[in-house]
Amino acid sequence: MYDYIIVGQGIAGTMLAHFLDEKNKRFLIVDKKHEHAASLIAAGVINPITGRNFVKSWRIDEFIPFANNIYRILENKFDISILESRNIAMIFNSVNTENNWMVRSSNPELKKYISNDFQVDFYTKFMKNVKNGVEFKNGGRVKIKEIVLSYKKELKDKQKYLEEAFDYSELNIQQNNIAYKGIYSKRIIFAEGFQAIHNPFFNYLPFMPAKGDMLLVRINNHPGEKKIIKHGVFIINLEDDIYWIGSTYNREYKTLKPNSDNKLDLIKRLKRVIKSPFTVIKHLTAIRPTVRDRRPFIGKHPIFSNLYIFNGMGAKGATLAPYFAHQFIQHLEHNKIIDKEVDIKRYISYFNV
Repeated sequence: MYDYIIVGQGIAGTMLAHFLDEKNKRFLIVDKKHEHAASLIAAGVINPITGRNFVKSWRIDEFIPFANNIYRILENKFDISILESRNIAMIFNSVNTENNWMVRSSNPELKKYISNDFQVDFYTKFMKNVKNGVEFKNGGRVKIKEIVLSYKKELKDKQKYLEEAFDYSELNIQQNNIAYKGIYSKRIIFAEGFQAIHNPFFNYLPFMPAKGDMLLVRINNHPGEKKIIKHGVFIINLEDDIYWIGSTYNREYKTLKPNSDNKLDLIKRLKRVIKSPFTVIKHLTAIRPTVRDRRPFIGKHPIFSNLYIFNGMGAKGATLAPYFAHQFIQHLEHNKIIDKEVDIKRYISYFNV
């Protein structure tokens, strides 16, 4: 008898496994790697200030320190590099954007994230259409793929991993436990990412998955490799001369395959902002598990007391998953309260018996 079955092993399922491991709980991961899963393709940016209006990310003062601590623990656990602290440079290409920043920069809540490192002359050497800009500190990049794959190997070695697509029709819900293909568990947690739209128990929730196209390109001797640069597109160094360029955002997608028009659009946008030549190595797509109110979906099924969901991290999984996975396991094991902002009880009116 397991304590938990976790369906899905993206960053959400992996963080749940980490905190259950800390409590020596018996659990099994059921996952079949999906080539369009966001966790295997996402850049993993932790960005404290976002958008054209330079808004401080939701509860970022809590999330960043917690996430950083967990990632350092995992670095030691697996002896790999996971967290890269980098300044995030936002380049202004218009007077309006610069003026907007001048108004927002006086906000005391932003002060701790504003770096004094931005030098316009540095960026004009290798970028086009640079009017001015700003750099934000205390952000960076998380190597999500490396975390997921490292945990997958460990779980397989410990026989805690079942590599297959979950078959909902095989789930037998009983009063005190659940059974799945002869495997028994006290509880099951669905952490499937965008695949949750096919989950018959939780598809009443207002998921609004968004498809993103992105490119891997080679830029030789790019001076901005130590920065995360946002100038029309994100330009993020992954390794050596390989950069992640992205991404598009489309909720009306009809196919999971890469879109050639989006590829051309990203190429055009990159050409508009960098002076160096580049070579496209790969065109990728991923589906973000975004939701209506941009808050995670966490909690218990309205009827079945041993069915749970942990999902809806959207494009901020690297920032949100550690904090809320810890909170959720504390809830399950010690009856700690789930934040109302993320508890799926907020959508109980969407559920039809």
